[in-house]
Amino acid sequence: MKSTSLLLLTVLLFWAPCGGLADMLTLDAQGVTINAGAIGEYSIPAPIYISDDGQEHKPTSTLRDGELSVIYDDGFAISIRMSGNSEIKYEMIRMPERAASLKFITYIPINLNNAGKYSLGAMQGEFPGKHAGQFLAHGEADRLEIIHALGDGIRITTPSAYQQLQDNRTWNWNIFAWIYRYDFKRYPGQDSFVFRVEVIKPAQGSLHRDFLVDRYGQSTLKEWPGKITDDSQLQADVAAQAEALGSYEGPELDAFGGLAGSRELYGLNASGFFYVTTVENDRHVLVTPEGNLFFQLGVCGVVNTDDFTAVKGREKIYEWLPSSDNEKWKSAWRGNSPSWGVFSFQIVNWIRKYGKPYSFDEWSVQAIKRLRAWGFNSLGAFGPYTVAMREEGFPTVAFLPDGKKQGAIMLPEKIGAAEIADPFAPGFEAAIDEAYQKHIAPRANDPLVIGYFLGNEQHLENIPKHVVRYQASQSPAKARLMQLLQEEYVDIESFNAAWLPAKSFESFAEAAEFPLIIRSDAAAADMRAFLQLYLDAYYGSIRKIFKKHDPNHLLIGSRWTPHTANNRDVVSIAGKYLDVISVNYYTYQIEEGFFEKIYEWGQRPLLLSEWYFSATDHGLGAAKEVNDQAERGMAYRNYVEQAAATGVVVGSQWFIYTDQAITGRFFEGFNGEGNNTGLVDVTDRPYEPLVTAAALTHARIYEVLLGHEEAYAFDDPRFSGKGREATKYVAIPRSLEELTFELTTTGWPGRPAEPIGSSSIVLGTMEPGLSGAFRLCWDEGFLHLIIQVSDPTPALNHKPAAYAWAADCIELFIGSRNPDQEGSPLYSDRHILISASENPEIYIVDHPESSEGCRAILAKDVSGDGYMLRVELPWSALGITPNAGMEMLFDLAIDNSGDGETRTHQLVWNGTDKNSGDRGVWGRARLSNN
Repeated sequence: MKSTSLLLLTVLLFWAPCGGLADMLTLDAQGVTINAGAIGEYSIPAPIYISDDGQEHKPTSTLRDGELSVIYDDGFAISIRMSGNSEIKYEMIRMPERAASLKFITYIPINLNNAGKYSLGAMQGEFPGKHAGQFLAHGEADRLEIIHALGDGIRITTPSAYQQLQDNRTWNWNIFAWIYRYDFKRYPGQDSFVFRVEVIKPAQGSLHRDFLVDRYGQSTLKEWPGKITDDSQLQADVAAQAEALGSYEGPELDAFGGLAGSRELYGLNASGFFYVTTVENDRHVLVTPEGNLFFQLGVCGVVNTDDFTAVKGREKIYEWLPSSDNEKWKSAWRGNSPSWGVFSFQIVNWIRKYGKPYSFDEWSVQAIKRLRAWGFNSLGAFGPYTVAMREEGFPTVAFLPDGKKQGAIMLPEKIGAAEIADPFAPGFEAAIDEAYQKHIAPRANDPLVIGYFLGNEQHLENIPKHVVRYQASQSPAKARLMQLLQEEYVDIESFNAAWLPAKSFESFAEAAEFPLIIRSDAAAADMRAFLQLYLDAYYGSIRKIFKKHDPNHLLIGSRWTPHTANNRDVVSIAGKYLDVISVNYYTYQIEEGFFEKIYEWGQRPLLLSEWYFSATDHGLGAAKEVNDQAERGMAYRNYVEQAAATGVVVGSQWFIYTDQAITGRFFEGFNGEGNNTGLVDVTDRPYEPLVTAAALTHARIYEVLLGHEEAYAFDDPRFSGKGREATKYVAIPRSLEELTFELTTTGWPGRPAEPIGSSSIVLGTMEPGLSGAFRLCWDEGFLHLIIQVSDPTPALNHKPAAYAWAADCIELFIGSRNPDQEGSPLYSDRHILISASENPEIYIVDHPESSEGCRAILAKDVSGDGYMLRVELPWSALGITPNAGMEMLFDLAIDNSGDGETRTHQLVWNGTDKNSGDRGVWGRARLSNN
């Protein structure tokens, strides 16, 4: 495409305290990074390209000689260059006719919820302290401004386009996001464009204050009982906390924290190491080296890490920081040097409290004594195990090395939270053998080690989506995939016909170096087979070499997220080689059915390896949020006891011992998490309501585990939930005659409508007057739906079709193939969004091209408190050839919004709020002739 005009993406940053432009603006392998001091660090990544069929195409990027080359699966490319330190040029290359837009996503620190302001074009507001909905602002705009509570700001001026500022706490992600869409049709003939970014200096105003964090590391924006205001209060804590701590109250324990006497009672073996077995009614348990029952009650992060925060470049937001030559506070600086710019108020407060230099050994032993008194029995992930800690006889867990230092080749990018080794790379087994010989073999006879994690939040289910985008010359995994595909298809024409690439390839060698995407059922099947091969090679090699160097300890999994644990292939193959499956399980309601499914697939017990509940009452952020510290205690009890009662969970690990620094943990820069995660706050004060409640649960955990006592239940709808009953069925009768496309049931079979009422609420609290009832029928050409919704604010949806779920909407979930297969949705499944608006639109997620031919009409009730929606879906759009007797997965959700912008409630006929990622919770439908 020839250029008729040129727009430059120019970034101009004027803020002397942060240094020169070279310190603020960099081009890296992901895109552009802007260091804006107190306002935070911002990344403008390489954009996602959207084609005219609605498909999103993620980039593959290579940084070389100051140029970031970005390529997409159909050959579209973008060159990103910096000119000096102020201009960034985005030049489109080989732009296809089907190109529709580019989407940029920039994440914004959550700490702006402490009195920060924004404006998006003419739209203005404050960043909310608590989550109140997805969208803060959206619409046509050419400027974004963010103003920090201290008055500093950042302004980004752009070509006018649709933009949105959103609160990602909607998806339990503690961050804000700015999304900008550049529409090619709006700017025809242009092959580059301009952002201008300016850092705004402080101005006096309603938001301006002297500092945000006091000398004790506490928020200045909130007050609460017990807030430290004087050093003498810390010093008084020494005697008071020792007296309050008391001693452990509960059943007698063995030397490893297990239930004393249970070896004899249940005929267990004392193997000298931890192992897993079953006792009463096939309840799964861990067993201590002395042969006694052990339910892990662990705590992650008993180490000074998350309490350190990056202060360099934003010193003015703190009331006090020590001078560089003050020896007293030297240990509070990471690396013991102020030049690092990383500081811990928690360590400072410990020094103030005890009046002596900080010692990690002394601090950690104090922590273990506290944990024991509260009934915890072990350390969780993310902590060292020093000699002093080991002398306390407190069991622990550890991580396997990934072999990278010994030469193991990683996949080219992180898959989830960590790098993952490529098992097809030459020398993989030799590298991990060397690593295990060095790091694992020396501890093979340590009875205090429970077991080893393989990694953290490895999103193995996404490997197929990533490996296809690699270049075989740079990725042994992609080379192995192409070898399999060439063996299967033999000639490139057969491959092209099966995979349906955006451009046909001339050879397998060409395809091997090109980013592919999964477009067809054949491609989906091939990549599932590759994933199975990958998993078997990866977990199999690790098990074999681990047991060579350590035959005594357990392999306790990869700390998956629930999305990974919802993939049957990942769970079943990993289960062949693991002793315990670990899941980082953040939730309000304990879903027993979810645990049972994982156990069925993997045939291994579960460890809930990371979770917490938090509150904002001390000015910190919150993820799984409750109202206050008392509710944190009730939530803790509910989680641990309900999990233990399932019979398949063998322990849990709370995250973490101390609160995260209020200005964010240091290794994430200025955008780090700063949440109320701790059992202990920044001043070394325990949250008494939380730890007291935890101690009550710990004292009775074995009675709950063995089914002798009922598990504690927090009487709150978020925690109790409606519970999922037996799967619902709906019969879909054949239409009686050719149907007209009208809001009438004339010609429809006389079946009663399926109700959706108060028992179906999965999001929000039940809104008075919100309910629905639907009817279905079919003919040879179409699936027909008519639904009546009662809604006090009916038919409000101002969202684009692809985001219709964020306001008033009807969602359908249909799966015609393998209805008994649980887990992630299949490529053939359909997730259908129908916007409930006066002119409803239909959008089929992952298959937007199939949306054409679908129809919907809507009319509001004359009473003003509801609407009726009629939908006609061609079977071809659903990928289904209908026949009487066919059974398929089916579910329906009603999304509700009071303003047409933000979903506040959701009702689901059979499933849960996780329907989009778990077909196993959908209901069933059956086509019938009558």
